[in-house]
Amino acid sequence: MNNPFQPILKALIDALSKYSIKQEEVVGVDITPNYIRVAQLTENADGWLLEKLGYKQVSDKASLLDIRDSQDDYVQKLRELISSANLETANAAISIPITSAIVRTVTMPLMSDEEIESAIQYDSLWNNILQLEEKLDEYSIFWQVIRRNTAENTMELLFVASKLSEINQYVQIATKAGLNPVVVDVRCFAIRNALKAHKLNAHGTTALIEFGPNENYVLIVTNDTPFIYDVYISESDRALIEAGELEGEQGDRLYDRFAGQILQAFRAYEIKLGKNLIDQVLLVSPMQNKTELLSQMRKALDGYQIDLFDPLNDLQIPSNLDEVIESEANASVFTSAIGLAVRKVDIFGYYKYVTGVNNVNLLPNRDVVRQIERKKILSKVGIFASALVVLLFVIGTLLYQYFFNNSLSGQYQTAVLIEKQIDAKEASISALKAQRSKYAQMLDASKEFKSNQVSNYQLLSAVNQVVPGGIWFTTINFDSPNSLIIKGEASNDQAIGVFIDRLQGLPMIERASLQNMTMNAAPIQRKGGGAKQFEVRCIVTNGMAPANPSQSTRPVAAPINPRPSGPAVFI
Repeated sequence: MNNPFQPILKALIDALSKYSIKQEEVVGVDITPNYIRVAQLTENADGWLLEKLGYKQVSDKASLLDIRDSQDDYVQKLRELISSANLETANAAISIPITSAIVRTVTMPLMSDEEIESAIQYDSLWNNILQLEEKLDEYSIFWQVIRRNTAENTMELLFVASKLSEINQYVQIATKAGLNPVVVDVRCFAIRNALKAHKLNAHGTTALIEFGPNENYVLIVTNDTPFIYDVYISESDRALIEAGELEGEQGDRLYDRFAGQILQAFRAYEIKLGKNLIDQVLLVSPMQNKTELLSQMRKALDGYQIDLFDPLNDLQIPSNLDEVIESEANASVFTSAIGLAVRKVDIFGYYKYVTGVNNVNLLPNRDVVRQIERKKILSKVGIFASALVVLLFVIGTLLYQYFFNNSLSGQYQTAVLIEKQIDAKEASISALKAQRSKYAQMLDASKEFKSNQVSNYQLLSAVNQVVPGGIWFTTINFDSPNSLIIKGEASNDQAIGVFIDRLQGLPMIERASLQNMTMNAAPIQRKGGGAKQFEVRCIVTNGMAPANPSQSTRPVAAPINPRPSGPAVFI
């Protein structure tokens, strides 16, 4: 029989889930010298739904310096855009120009995350591997290890930094307009993140090219591995691009100069990573004449498949946004805003272990913002959860009184009470029988122990009791009367160190030392499988050494809850 209250319960749970998801939504805000564009997305079972989209023109001809010098104009335009687009969230992801950022992949000696944090705390890491123009406290820095090579004892680290003064220009515009910045990304990575909502994301090597009066670069991505190459544009060429005067001989020469640098970037990439061909080239540009733009680029970059990046192509778009989309001749101008909008899936730290280019956040107080937003969500969800519990309790009480109290006779209630008493007695008897069986097995086993087996049991029992989290044994055996060899897997170096320290503290072990430690090429398929193999040798005190070591080999299982798996990496 169907529960009549099941639809009500389902509706309550669905509403609570939808509310929780809504709290993670952000609006992508793309602030350029000429335009401000916003986008808001929601991910569902069918992909990405475009909920909000809009733009406002600030100036016909402007440069990056105008954002700093005419900040009030941008604040006012953003306020108007927030109102006209009817945004439903104040949380915003914004981006800074690539010219305001330092992006490097650094090869350095192998270190743990704890060692890196310690080196950063004492200002010794960045000063040793990077040459920055100003003091470190004038920068906002994001870093993430993208690859560790234990065989060569090296690692590769993604380093992204920008001056606080540069970041605050964009943060202040968003804040003064009434938004709450929670992510500050670099424009090239924001455009790359738009691939998340694009089916072309599944292809191999992708080259993203931005061509315009202010931002010009190449970003090549292979399996989330980035390669960035700046493209130089002279002031005269910038003026031509801004004016849209790219037809004729002067336009041909400009495209040839631009394409020459692009081809140089492609060759540099192929030499560095050994890739023979770029699988796809996506072009982002504010140029309105996209037909002429594509024709010139395809002619200048002959041999490559070049398409205009349309970030709206694979989105679910409601009809009320058709007018906004159709008013823009070149849809690629929305790419950065779309890429910023998908960052909502990570702003509260639920996806910590993701590739660095997906996770860049230069917001100076990002940790504080994340904690504040998380507390808000937990507080609101807690209130709803408490209300739901109270509601269910009230409903349950009413149901109980209606269906049972009025219908149960006194005799039936007595029978129910007796049945509960019988169940309790049977449970007590079962527990006593189980305990008796356990003691009997222990007594039977003790009859079989020889003197050396009892010692072995005590030693192995003691070892098994000091196993920390993140350690799994494969074998334990004696290779001599007083030498115990323990082999197994560990989730990290720290777990092995803790295990050895605990072994050293056992009274029956004279000395414990690590013999070798290697990366595990094929870890055991268990929840949180070990990442490293190790071998520990223990010198056993004379009183605990077995009489016949060859009979002492026995595996030991350590039921440990492993740590979660580590992050994906890229070069």
